[in-house]
Amino acid sequence: MFVLSFVLAPALWAETTNQQELALSDSSPVAPTGTRLYRGPGGSSDHFESINRGFWWFNYDIMDRKAVRPVVHWYADSVPAPLRDGVANFANNFEEPNNFVNNLLVWNLRGSFGSVFRFMVNTTVGLGGFIDVATRLGVERNTMEMTTVLGKWSFDQGPYIMYPVYGPSTVRSTVGDVVDGLYFPFSEMTFLMKAARWGLDGLSVRSQMIPQEPMLDNSLDPYANIRDFYLQYEEAKVEGQAGPQSLTPAESADPGLDDYLDEIDE
Repeated sequence: MFVLSFVLAPALWAETTNQQELALSDSSPVAPTGTRLYRGPGGSSDHFESINRGFWWFNYDIMDRKAVRPVVHWYADSVPAPLRDGVANFANNFEEPNNFVNNLLVWNLRGSFGSVFRFMVNTTVGLGGFIDVATRLGVERNTMEMTTVLGKWSFDQGPYIMYPVYGPSTVRSTVGDVVDGLYFPFSEMTFLMKAARWGLDGLSVRSQMIPQEPMLDNSLDPYANIRDFYLQYEEAKVEGQAGPQSLTPAESADPGLDDYLDEIDE
């Protein structure tokens, strides 16, 4: 989703700091910077760069700055932290059945059955997932999305896509998201219920990214940076890394980057 833009902001900060004295970001829908087709990790590409940049401009300059930020700042300032944590836990709990099946598909039995335990305990003792009892018992989340499963099965990422509102994705991620949406309990939810859950999750994650807003705002080409780090992060998950530790040194500018990146899995 679009919160990824702020999830990745710390990573691109170090890369763009030495350029910020020259100019500030212009995220308007400009043409691609070069004529050569972009090729990224995991068989990714940016065939639709002109269109993607247009949607990036809409997502970032229009939707986020004018609509999302005021709501998110109100949420962070007005809602107590324990309640915000509960909302995040509640939204994340819906994904545990997905984690069970997807971990099983890559033969991660510990992660798979740990997800079953988390779902049962948090849904019952944890009041519908509002309280993360399982983590307190020592059973951590083991997120496994279908897009990562497909990557482990040697499917390429394919063309990069910037969706309006939803944000960055690829063909592989799109297919994976569709499959993930077929699992219980999503299969039993109406469209409005899914939208409400997606909104709560996005609100929770986006509110944690408020400190990173200036970093993204001051990037010279936030579109290209977000694209590069998104594609590399998706491939890092396939390779079994918690985050893109093997990328350029810019990622290490913030020691909490992996925690931010992991939020997009929730």
